[in-house]
Amino acid sequence: MQALHAAGAKDYPKAEQAFLKAVQEAGRFGPDDPRLGTTLNSLGLVYRAEKKYGEAEGVYRRALGIMETAYGDSIDVGNVNFNIASVMFDQGHQAEALPNLRRTAGIYERLLGGDSLKTAAVLCMEGDAYRLLKRFPESEAVLRRCADIRETNGGLIENGELADALHSLALTLIDEGKFSAAEPRLKIAEKIREKTLGITSPLLARTMEDRAAVLKELGRDKEAENLLAVSAAIRRSQNKGK
Repeated sequence: MQALHAAGAKDYPKAEQAFLKAVQEAGRFGPDDPRLGTTLNSLGLVYRAEKKYGEAEGVYRRALGIMETAYGDSIDVGNVNFNIASVMFDQGHQAEALPNLRRTAGIYERLLGGDSLKTAAVLCMEGDAYRLLKRFPESEAVLRRCADIRETNGGLIENGELADALHSLALTLIDEGKFSAAEPRLKIAEKIREKTLGITSPLLARTMEDRAAVLKELGRDKEAENLLAVSAAIRRSQNKGK
């Protein structure tokens, strides 16, 4: 509880030390006790927040072995697999993350359903992995599913996670040369991000810049110039604040 409180306050060094003590205490229950697995998984979350990716992956894998022994294919096992994939993704190891993502997706779909938001989160990361590996048809397919699930579950206008999915899908469509399909998705992502993040958001500026590049490909240069002017103003306001 001390570790969770410190982590909630973003005091990660204090949280790390408290979780390390908790791991020692949980170890008294035995090497395969799920309480040890849960504590190791929580320690991994703190390591990841501290950008100690190697340490995070190590404790996640220890936690996974314990959880598999205790629960088999369960939501807990799916969660740890997803955490392993996330930290591997952080390190740029997208290909290595894919087996964990596929296993997580299978567990979530079976136990939570194909329209679960947790399933969508895995699909979006899987789609981003495929895109970075230049496996664009696979990326497009899973990102479309992710976007559809998020729109069904969370609506449209104030759904930041939907904006993320649409932006990723648009980037894949751009890589495939499907500019007419990418533009309306970027436009929706832009509107959502302006609504949810505000007009000074650097993520909004990035969305505008990506959409401007697509508009130029479509011969809509005037619209592109207007967007780039707004994004440049956002960037200037961000630089002034530093």
